[in-house]
This record gives sequence, C-alpha cells and structure tokens, in this order.
Amino acid sequence: MDNLELLNISELLEKHFKEKIEIEKQHVKILTGPGEHYGSIILKVDLNVKIEGIPRELKLVAKQIPVSELLQKAFDVQVTFRKESFAYTVSLPTLLEFQKEFKVPSEDLLDMFPKCYGARCNLDGNDGNVDRNAAILFENLINVGYQTIDRLVGFDLEGAKVVVTNLAKFHAVPLALKLLRPKVFAEKVMPGLVRHLGAEQLGEEVISVFHNSIMIAARKCDELSPYLSRLQKLVDYYAKHPYTNRPDPSEEYGTISHCDVWTSNIMVLKDSNGVVQKNKFLDLQLTNYSSALRDLIFFLFTSVQNNFVVQNLDELIKLYYDNFVHTLKYFDIDMSPYSWDNFNKELNKIAPDEVYHVLLMFKIICSQRGKVTNTIDKFEITDWTRKDLLGEEHTRKMRDTVLALVSRNWL
Repeated sequence: MDNLELLNISELLEKHFKEKIEIEKQHVKILTGPGEHYGSIILKVDLNVKIEGIPRELKLVAKQIPVSELLQKAFDVQVTFRKESFAYTVSLPTLLEFQKEFKVPSEDLLDMFPKCYGARCNLDGNDGNVDRNAAILFENLINVGYQTIDRLVGFDLEGAKVVVTNLAKFHAVPLALKLLRPKVFAEKVMPGLVRHLGAEQLGEEVISVFHNSIMIAARKCDELSPYLSRLQKLVDYYAKHPYTNRPDPSEEYGTISHCDVWTSNIMVLKDSNGVVQKNKFLDLQLTNYSSALRDLIFFLFTSVQNNFVVQNLDELIKLYYDNFVHTLKYFDIDMSPYSWDNFNKELNKIAPDEVYHVLLMFKIICSQRGKVTNTIDKFEITDWTRKDLLGEEHTRKMRDTVLALVSRNWL
C-alpha cells in the first residue's frame, strides 16, 4: 500500500495527553490481510516520541477510511466515520462517568473497548468532509496479548460466554442512561447512532450477489428443501426493503446496537491454557439505535461454533439475560419490564427480523481464505462478486444455521 504516512499525528496526541509531543520516529504498516476487513484501513503505528521532553514508545493502531471510492460509498463513510469518532470520544466516556456516578464496581465498568487516543475527520479537525487524513487512534491490543478468532472456526463455548456477558453490559448501561437521563442520552449517545446507508448504494450487481448467496447455498442442502420457500420469501422481501432500515425499537429495549458483532470485530485475551478471559469490541461505525437483542442474535449465529449454538443456545441466552438485568439493577430503575417472560417476548419478536442479516453476512464470513488477494487499497468489486469465493464452509454454515433457526421458530 502506498503513502502510509500519517500527517500531523502529534496534534491528535497532544489533545489526548494535554502535553507537548515531539515525534522522533514513526513506523506505519497495514495490519489486516486481503479479504479480512473492508470497512476501513487498519494501520499499525509505532512511535518514538518525547512528551514534555521525556522519551516514550507508543504502540498504536490507526483507523482510516478505505482508499477505494466503492468501499467509501458502501460504508457511507461521511456518516459512519463521524459516528465512530463520536462514540469513542463522547459516548463511551459519558457512559463510564454515568457508571461511576452510581458507584458501579470496577469489575462491571465498561472496559470492553480499546483505549482511544483521539479522532479527527480531516486535518482541520472535525469540520468539513471526512477525507483520507481522517484517523482514529487506538491502543494496539496485539501488543498486550489480544488476538482475533478465526472467522471460519468461530468462538467456543467459554469464549462465547465472555462475549455474551460483555455484550449484555454494553447494552444495559446506555439503556439505563436513556431511561434516567433522556436529554444526556439524546446529546451524548444518539448522534453516534444516526442511520446510515449501506451496500445497496453499489447497485443491483453487488446486491444480487449477496442476496443470491443465501439461496444458492440453501439449494445445495437436501435438509433445507422444506424451507426453501420461506428463505426465498425472506430474500425477496429484503431485496426491496434494505435491512439497515430497521424498525424503531421498543422503549424498554432500545439502546446502542453495535450491528456488526462478529469475529472480525472482537479481540480476545486468552490464558496460558488457551481459554478466553477477556474481550474487546471493535468497530463502532455501523452502530444504530435498536433493540439490544439484535446484537445477541447476530453474534450467536454468525460467530459461535454451530455445535455450541445447537447444544448451548438457551444457556447463552440466559447468561446474557442475567448480566443484562444485573447491570440494570445498579441504576435503581423500574425492573418490571425486564422479567424473563418479557425478555423472551422481545427475543421472539426481534430474532426473526435479524435472520436475513445473519444469513447475508455469511457471504463475507465464509469467504475462502486466500481467494481474495487484493489488499484493501486495491479493492475491486469482483472481490465481492466472484463466484469462486465461497466453498463448503459457506454451505455447511448455511445449513446448520437455518436448521437451528427453524427449530426456534425464528424462520
């Protein structure tokens, strides 16, 4: 990738440290491989700096908009980059202060996001268009032991439990803020949840490839023959009604919805035995105001190994519920809307409406490794539309997921 220099990075860091910073050495390289990430360019940024004259090494990650104008359009970067910048610099600090005000213990504070060192939309700050100089700076989680899970494998049960627990906390805190401080929620959270456009902007060729991937895989599976008409009805509906135009949530469950919680956007810290102990959520550019339970359904069916989805789905849902309620209780709100029965009513209402999002995403998650060779800066539309990108993993994932959804009456 050409032109990896980050301009005026000291200005961003000075706003964070509130000290004069001199950059003595800067090394930047692209961090993600071909076919692994599309919505942004992720750079590893190693800096030797002096902060008020004191030498220091900073191991950071910079997030920038894609070079490709097609990807900029697909991810609506003029909206989504601003959303993510706002989330890290305004919303998350607000939620953390809200927790501290209610004396939430340290183990339940929202610590499931990387530390942010600043954000800008261009070299002039946050005014004007988001351009190639836009950047969000984060701590480099790899340097402290975090890693991603193989998207073609997914989370095991213990890892899924850690993610589900943190997802519940992440949803519950802004919900409590909305209920107790609606004006603060409107000012400090909602600007990061505005609606954005999606890949439907790229035209019929791209959209039809994603739509058709569902039916092509389903028709390969004899076990899915009884459900093909249901799937076709689902695909036809969302071909005309973009799934990003989700209906407004109920007041009781409307909160920050990540809208993209899958393996690529989660990093984990494992112990010496390889067991997941902690996780961090990444990528807040697609967030929306929606039901908390959309993220739960999306994560479980896209990113957890299918045998655990089949055998342990009830356990994972109950774990989410217990942590959701546990977190809400810190804020002394009316808990009557959050009974187990009411929770399940919301779950059974939301899950069928999230099915299409799940099945569509398999087109990305199950792309065969090594088939896409273009780096993110060299993206071509064929990196999404080629017919050779999907293999047995996609067919198997489609079969197992559809059968699991049917068993719950969610399809």
